[in-house]
Amino acid sequence: FISSFICILHGCYFPVVATGMVATAVAVTDRRTPGTLLEDETIELKSMKETARVLNEKKRASVSATSYNRAVLLTGWVPNSEISREVSSIVANIDNVRDVINEIRIGPKSTARTFARDSLITAKIKASFIDERKLNSNAVKVKTETGIVFLMGIVTQREADLAADISSRVVGVKKVVKVFEVLSEEEIKQIDAIL
Repeated sequence: FISSFICILHGCYFPVVATGMVATAVAVTDRRTPGTLLEDETIELKSMKETARVLNEKKRASVSATSYNRAVLLTGWVPNSEISREVSSIVANIDNVRDVINEIRIGPKSTARTFARDSLITAKIKASFIDERKLNSNAVKVKTETGIVFLMGIVTQREADLAADISSRVVGVKKVVKVFEVLSEEEIKQIDAIL
């Protein structure tokens, strides 16, 4: 049920759409530096801009880029593997990108119902993380695509396993894929001490 995909080079941030106070609180508890947070946001914007030409030509495609600690997770759907490879190549050549994890599905477009279900799963997982005192909920980014949950973040092995276990118990989750940058407990303590 829980798939350990790639446990290196990736992490998380929560998109903030509320007040500056909330944004500051999230940035303070995120384990990335403010510079890296800004780089990740820039990478995501550039990824969407650079791939728009390819995706617009192929009207039946939709791709999302999620960057954490300069590693980019690509999700969504395209009609064939050639487009998937092309999008991955474009993103890999964007400034400051360290790694690209291509999880783009080949096949038909997701429905609005699927999108809504995925959004609900993500919200339930995030709420479950907040309730767990042994997990820094801002250290894990959650992305759900057709019931498959991708977890990104800079975490300890204990946090990675706990986040995956919590996620796997949410109704509607088909699989959990861990895409973490795993550090030792001591390294995480050092990062958290700086925050």
